[in-house]
Amino acid sequence: MSFYHDHLLEQDFYPVVRFYYYKEWQDFKMQVHSHEAIEIMYVLSGTCLIEVDGKTHKLKKGQFIFIDGHVPHKLHVEPDKSCRMSNIEFKFQKLQTVFPSFRDIVSENQALKLLTETPQSYLLFHDSSDVSHCLDSLILELDRKEKSSVFTEQLLLGQIFIRIAELAAQQQDTSDAHVYIQKSIEYMHQNYDRDIRVKDVADAVHLHPGYLHRIFKKAMGTSVNGYLINHRMSKAKELLKRTNITITDIPHYIGMNSQQYFSTIFRQQTGTTPKQFRKESRYKERSEITGEYFKHSVQ
Repeated sequence: MSFYHDHLLEQDFYPVVRFYYYKEWQDFKMQVHSHEAIEIMYVLSGTCLIEVDGKTHKLKKGQFIFIDGHVPHKLHVEPDKSCRMSNIEFKFQKLQTVFPSFRDIVSENQALKLLTETPQSYLLFHDSSDVSHCLDSLILELDRKEKSSVFTEQLLLGQIFIRIAELAAQQQDTSDAHVYIQKSIEYMHQNYDRDIRVKDVADAVHLHPGYLHRIFKKAMGTSVNGYLINHRMSKAKELLKRTNITITDIPHYIGMNSQQYFSTIFRQQTGTTPKQFRKESRYKERSEITGEYFKHSVQ
């Protein structure tokens, strides 16, 4: 049964581990296969290649993959390489236990609810050690055999599911943020010559200005306004070096309608005035041309 099957949220089912191990693989190549059980493969050391659903991924220490049931996959450890991993395979079935069923846990955890609503054949993660600890505890519990507790197994599996769901939500947030940041940068590159503000950028990507500011600064190391100013100054330098546009007109070409503000920002960033920057740039360019001329003349 798939991790995303509707029956899991309609009736009381429980995850049950059918197979588990710690294993160090060396120069190993598995045939492509699939099985009913859902699988978690966690790399403890070394590296390996996982081919799943027609795509190949390289996993290293601290990374793991969650593969849904009936999804074709194989493991490959390259020659002269090794990979130690922990692994569990589980199915869902009905049990007699006082522990909440899978649908009960889903109803109480928003991240897990979102995960079950977004079916994917597999998920790749970089763990912060939480899942590794839960897997270790689960395997030790399963090793106790007749002394193992169904309740404890369900508790540990529930913790693993919730942590995986939280990691998936974090990855989605990061992915979404990246998309918004790229769209914001594109908008600024296309409109830097206009009198735009942070609010205009936020409106263009349909975000609240405060939220855009937060994710942009975290990813880029500067604010939206700071990035826009830097881009405008970069364009101003090009205009000063490559054109004869008057210095008083240049601010209008880069969306800064105040000559005084432009000169102040330009000096803060370059340590010189626009006039001096143009003079030094052209002197340098003439010197390079002259140098090249004498170089070829001597040859």
